[in-house]
Amino acid sequence: MEKFSPTFDSLNQHVLPSWFDDAKFGIFIHWGLYSVPAFAPFGPNPNPSAPDMMRASPYAEWYENTLKFPDSETAAFHKKHYGDVPYSEFRTAFEKGAAASSPTEWAEIFRQSGAKYVTLVTKHHDGYLLWPSKHKNPHRQNWQSRIDIVGNMAAATRKAGLRFGTYYSGGLDWTFNTARVDNGRAMIASMPRDDAHDRYCLDHYFELIQRYKPDYLWNDIGYPTTASALKLIAHFYNGNPDGLINDRWLAAREFFEGPQDELIERFKRLASFLKNHRPPPPPHYDVITPEYSTETKSLEKKWETTRGIGFSFGYNQMETDSQLMNAKGIVHLLINCVANGGNLLLNVGPRGDGTLCPMQVQRLKSVGDWLAVNGEAIYGTRPWQQSVFETKDGRQVRFTTKDGAVYALALDESDEPINFQGVAGLQGRAAVPLGNTVGHAGVWRFSAP
Repeated sequence: MEKFSPTFDSLNQHVLPSWFDDAKFGIFIHWGLYSVPAFAPFGPNPNPSAPDMMRASPYAEWYENTLKFPDSETAAFHKKHYGDVPYSEFRTAFEKGAAASSPTEWAEIFRQSGAKYVTLVTKHHDGYLLWPSKHKNPHRQNWQSRIDIVGNMAAATRKAGLRFGTYYSGGLDWTFNTARVDNGRAMIASMPRDDAHDRYCLDHYFELIQRYKPDYLWNDIGYPTTASALKLIAHFYNGNPDGLINDRWLAAREFFEGPQDELIERFKRLASFLKNHRPPPPPHYDVITPEYSTETKSLEKKWETTRGIGFSFGYNQMETDSQLMNAKGIVHLLINCVANGGNLLLNVGPRGDGTLCPMQVQRLKSVGDWLAVNGEAIYGTRPWQQSVFETKDGRQVRFTTKDGAVYALALDESDEPINFQGVAGLQGRAAVPLGNTVGHAGVWRFSAP
C-alpha cells in the first residue's frame, strides 16, 4: 500500500530526511548551451522593480532571453563573436564538450570540496534536455542531448559517495513561450499553463525518477498545475521516502485564475517574496530555497541558500579571479547558514568545452581542506541556543551543536584566543581547538557538560 496520496494533507506528513539536514553543503551544476558563449554583463542582480531588469541579467544561463534585447550587452557580444547565428546552433559545440567531459573527474572534485550532495540542471529555461528523453520537444527538433549527461553524472556522483538530485525548470520553457521576459512580473506571466506543457513536464519528471532515482527534486520558478504536481510528488515520495522537494512549485494555471483584484493581490505577495530572494511557498514543500540572499537568519522551516561562486550560475567568462567569492568567503557563508539551520548549495558552472573552471576548482579544494579539519563542527550539527556572538573587540563567532558538544566558529583567521565570557551555557566546559584554528575560520569544541 502506498503511503502518500496526491493531497496536501497526505504530502504534509512527509518528514524531512535526516541525510539532507546532516549534509549542510551541496554542489549545484548549471551546464548547457549557454555555457558555450558563456557571457553575461558582470555585476549583481539588477533592481527587481525595473521594467527591463532582464536586459542586464548577470545570469549567463539566461543568454537566450537577454539576447532578445537588441541594445543589450549580450546582443552586442553575440553580434561581434557569432554574427546572426541563432542560439540553437550552440548545440553542436556543447555536445562536443559533453563528449569530452569527465563526470568522474568532476565528482571527485566535488567530493574533495566536502560537499555531500550534487544537484544537476537537467533542463533550464531554454528547454534543452541534458538526457535523451522519450518525450521530445514538440517545438524544436532534436532539442536534447544525444549523450546521457544526467545518467553519467548520477553514476559518477554516487560512485564518489554523494547523493544526487535533479533540477528541472517546470515554470519556464522558452520553446513553449518565446516571448521575451523583461522583468519578474513578465516571468510569471510567461509561464506556460496549457495541458500540453503540463503533460510534457509530468512525463519528464516521471522519466527522471524512473531512470535516475534522484534523492532531491529541485523544481524552479513554478509548475503548470497543482493536480499534476501533487501526482508527481506523491509518486516520488512513495518510491523514495528519503527524497525531498524544494519550494518552487507555484501553480501557474491557478495563479492566474479568479477575479482581477485577487490576481493583483497575488502579484503583490509575489513581489514581497522576491524582494527577500524567495519564491512564494506552495502548500507543501520540504525546504525553502532563497537565491543570492544576504540573509542567513533562521527561517520557519529547513532552508538551503543557493548562489554561484560569482554573480552567475552558468559559466561567465567575464568574471575574473578577483570578482569571484574567495574560499574564505564561501566558508563563512557556509558557517552562517549552518548556524542558522540552513544548507549551502554552491553552484559550479562548467565551461562549454566540458572542463571545470580552474578558478572555481581552486576554491572548492580550499573549502574541502578546511572541512577536512573542521567538518565535525558542520556535518550533522544543529543550531545551538545562541547562533551569533560578538566579542568586545568585534570578533564574530557562530555556534553549532551536536551530541551535547557546542562548537564555536570564529569568522576570521586570527590565532588569538577568544573570551567567551557572557555566553550562557559554556561555563565549566573545556574548549579544544579542532586542528589548526588558523585558516578561513577557527573552530573550538566545548565538550558536553
